[in-house]
Amino acid sequence: MPTTGRKYRRGFTLLEVNLAVFIMATGILSICALYSLGFRENRQSVEDVAGAAWAEAYLSPLVQGLSATNMPWSAWTEIGDEPQASATRSHNVADGVWPGAGWGAYIQSPSSAGTDIRYRVVGSPRSLADSAWNGVNGKIPSPYKGTKPSVPSDFEYALVVTRRGTVIQLAFRLSRRRETLMTLPAFVTEVRFNGDPEK
Repeated sequence: MPTTGRKYRRGFTLLEVNLAVFIMATGILSICALYSLGFRENRQSVEDVAGAAWAEAYLSPLVQGLSATNMPWSAWTEIGDEPQASATRSHNVADGVWPGAGWGAYIQSPSSAGTDIRYRVVGSPRSLADSAWNGVNGKIPSPYKGTKPSVPSDFEYALVVTRRGTVIQLAFRLSRRRETLMTLPAFVTEVRFNGDPEK
C-alpha cells in the first residue's frame, strides 16, 4: 500500500559532523604550518641576498687592491699570521691566515661559552673581521687602498683571509643572528699575485 503524507529528509549524524570538523581542522593546521615554514624560508632568503650584497661590498676593495700590478711580493708574503695548529691539517697547511685560527677564532671555547651552547660565536665577531680587513688593506699599495663599507649594526659578520703561496682566499659570512653566523654558507673569492716577484 503506498504511503501518503510528509516525506522525511535524513540529516547528518553527530559522527559525520565530527568527522567533517576533524578534516577541516587538519587542513587549517597544515596551512598554518606551511605559513610558518614559508615565513622562515622568506627570512632566510632575505639574509642570503643581503649576505651576497654585503660580501660583494666588503670584499671588492680588497680584491681590487690585491690585484694591483704594483703589489710588492714582500707585502704579499706578510699577509696573514702563521696559522695555529688547531686551524691546519698536515695535508693542507696555509702560509698565512687572518685571524690566526681561521674560522676557529670566531668560536668560543666550551668553558667560556658556559651552558648556553647556542651562543658559541665570540661576542664581537665584527671586530675580528674588521681587524683582518684592515690588516690586508694595510699591505695594499697606496693608490689602491680601499675604504671599508659600513655594514648595518643589526648584522654580524666574519672574514677569514688565507694565503697559500701566490693565492689569497677571502671568505666572508654574514647573519642577523650571532648564534647562526658559523652555520651559514661562506662567500669566497680568490686573488692571484699579479705584481713583480722581484719587488
